Amino acid sequence: MDVSIVVTAYNYAKYLDECLDSCFGQLCTSLKYEVIVVDDGSTDDTQAILARRSDFGLRSLRIENMGVEVASNHGFSAARGRYIVRVDADDILATNYLTSMAPFMGKGFGFCYSDYTIIDSDSVTQEVVRLPDFDAEEILTRGDFLATGTLYPAELLHFHGGYDCQTRNTGLENYELIIKLITAGSKGVHVSDPLFYYRRHQTNMSSTRTDSIIAYGRKLFERNCLGIYRTNKYHPYKLALSEKTK
Repeated sequence: MDVSIVVTAYNYAKYLDECLDSCFGQLCTSLKYEVIVVDDGSTDDTQAILARRSDFGLRSLRIENMGVEVASNHGFSAARGRYIVRVDADDILATNYLTSMAPFMGKGFGFCYSDYTIIDSDSVTQEVVRLPDFDAEEILTRGDFLATGTLYPAELLHFHGGYDCQTRNTGLENYELIIKLITAGSKGVHVSDPLFYYRRHQTNMSSTRTDSIIAYGRKLFERNCLGIYRTNKYHPYKLALSEKTK
């Protein structure tokens, strides 16, 4: 198995079919891949949707509601692929995601990431975000790093233990992992093509818990001796925090 796509789902039934259609709609790829949906104790129609789908390569796992960190790690542990990418159930992969990532697999990168398209709750495009080439210093001033679309070698992901689960729903679980990889000497690679659709809506954790996310970011930077938690223009929500912010 080449790639495992881990879909984390919590009460996103209204978007789940669109997400899964995008995962199984990958075009012109010779890569063998699977899709693992981890239902983090949803109380909506998530289970009903999964029950009626018959996609080849689909596996679904249901756990008690434990937060996105635990749910993601559950999927990572079940993954059979040499590479793992997480996709939130409200997001969408571009049809050329796998074909565009394939040339960078096996090249020694700690993670691969791409440009992306912001869509609204109705899947209408709002903006295409172009990110810069990999620069560790830039990422350490970005303040966040989207989980959807970030491709990791499974061996490296398992070596570092996946996401830190000491705090639940930090909103920065993927950024924390990226920081861990960078400080351990891993390098990323930027693929200059919008390869996924990031859905921005009123129930995004990043838009409903800004203060607690900032507080966690400050603790994260203090714990890793990285100075003051700050953001730059590539922050997904354009959150403005400078080095002088206390």
